[in-house]
This record gives sequence, C-alpha cells and structure tokens, in this order.
Amino acid sequence: MFEYISGKLTIKKIDYVALDINGLAYKVYVSLKTFEKLDNIGNDEKLYVYTNVKEDDISLYGFKTQNERELFKALISISGVGPKLGIAILSTFNTREIIDIVNENESKIFTRVPGLGIKKAQKIILDLKDKVKKLDLTETIEEISDISSGKLITSNTSNPKLLLMKEDLKLALESLGYINSDVSKWITDKELAQVKDISEAIKMILQKIQK
Repeated sequence: MFEYISGKLTIKKIDYVALDINGLAYKVYVSLKTFEKLDNIGNDEKLYVYTNVKEDDISLYGFKTQNERELFKALISISGVGPKLGIAILSTFNTREIIDIVNENESKIFTRVPGLGIKKAQKIILDLKDKVKKLDLTETIEEISDISSGKLITSNTSNPKLLLMKEDLKLALESLGYINSDVSKWITDKELAQVKDISEAIKMILQKIQK
C-alpha cells in the first residue's frame, strides 16, 4: 500500500514511533534494530513500511532498510509467525545475522527470541533459505559497517558459534546492569575465540570497562 513514510519524528518509543506529515501523525511499529538507528525527536525520519490489514485493524510497521522489511514480510508469511513474533526476531538479530543463522542452519541461536521454540525456529530457517538469497547485498555490507563503527549492539561475526557466545555475553552483562552493552566494542572475535569460557570473557570485558 505504501512504499515509505517520511516526516517529522514526534514520538519515539521502543516499540513504535509517530511521524508527523502536515499535522497528521502516523503511528508506526518498529523493531529494536530500527529504533537504535532513528534520529532524534524533532528531526525528519524516513521509514520503509509494511501495512498489515486485519478485519478490525490496520497497522503500519516501519523499517530503516528495505532488507529488514523484506525479512519481516518473509517471516510473517510463514505459518505460525505473526507480526509480533516477526518484530521480536528482528529486534533480537539484525539482517546480516539472520542471513548467517539461516545459511548455517543454527536454529538454536534463533531460540534466543522470546516465545520461539526449536521446532518453529527450524521451520523458519527452512522457509527462509531461498528468500534470504534475494536480499540486497549492498545493504548488508553497509550494516556490517554500522556494526563495526559501534552503531549497533550485536556482533559483526559471520561465525554462528561466536555469535551465540556474544549473545550469552550480552545477556550476562545486562544482568550485571550494563544495559544494551555493545559486546563487539569490548572484545574482538579473535579474543573471544581464544577464551576458555564465558566467565573468562566477562572478566576480560569488565577489566576493559573499568579502565
């Protein structure tokens, strides 16, 4: 229905934003990954949108990249995956990570998403196999650049096992009070591959944070 919406950002919450266009504010639901890339309130913002139409509701879902929107559309086309779970998946992993998880058949990593069990994770991976091949590689390269420059929280590794360790580290650091901790900022993939266990990695990161 709409390709994108461009307007002044007037409301900015974790799960939705409002874009003002000539005095009319559009409520647009967003993933956490899109939220992290949004500009400040009062500035102009552009989101690629998907219109979800039900009998009793019409909702807009917005994304900073076309790849993220295409992944959302692919996800909700899978039986048993609705917009809520689709947004949860896209809030947990960025598009580059999802591509890697699908290509490596790492369904266990997908179960990091709240409410996503192993069987459904396996079905999602199977259904996404061909669809991720159609995504814009230029966008995924730019996303890796954003990660390495600290704009995103999650890992820039293409190694699913290191990705899983980084997710564990992120959860551990958040439990210690370091909310939205950027693991990649404090430990490299090379360092992570050399540690014995998560405890050693946490000690290494805390030492760096304290410095």
